[in-house]
Amino acid sequence: MGSELALMAIGLAVQVAALAIFPFALLAASCRAINSVQDCQLPATPYIELSSLAIGIFAGVVVLTSNVHWALLDPGEIFRQGGPWDMTFGQFLAGPANPLAYDLSAILVWPFSGKLPSLAGFAVLLLGGAVFYGPVLLHRSRRAFAHGIRNVVIVVWGAYATVYLFFYAGWVVNRLNFWIFLVLLLIVGALRRRSERVVLKIN
Repeated sequence: MGSELALMAIGLAVQVAALAIFPFALLAASCRAINSVQDCQLPATPYIELSSLAIGIFAGVVVLTSNVHWALLDPGEIFRQGGPWDMTFGQFLAGPANPLAYDLSAILVWPFSGKLPSLAGFAVLLLGGAVFYGPVLLHRSRRAFAHGIRNVVIVVWGAYATVYLFFYAGWVVNRLNFWIFLVLLLIVGALRRRSERVVLKIN
């Protein structure tokens, strides 16, 4: 019995770690692929990348508001076995980890569909266009073009990661169930001990 519980705990830890790493590995691979074709470092690189990430997070919030029924955030739904958050590893990959499963109509609409994006969607498209065309028009070089593409990649990734991590957090809480409170206590205790060490060093 004890060995079975240990194996289940190890399996869950591996799944949690793999899903946590996945979106960040995706971003690293995408940026590395662009840099392998053309170096895209510019003087404003760190600032415009942070701006691109902020736009992406905003886009992710827009997507969330049009996809999530907020009743799903009820604690009874989050912890319920067989509920919307109770997903296997494969179900999570096929669902929340799959960007094609989201309704993106608040930002992107089909041409000639007669529909328009929401005001927030227009803002995302406008700002996303700015972080692409800004460097291209300012520097007019292959490096600037690559930089603009990477900015768009960061915007898209920021939106995806925002939605992904939202569902990931709910999935982890459901998987851990009441053990989540023990994990939170351990994290709070570790942070408190670390802050005490910092104060002692300052003194």
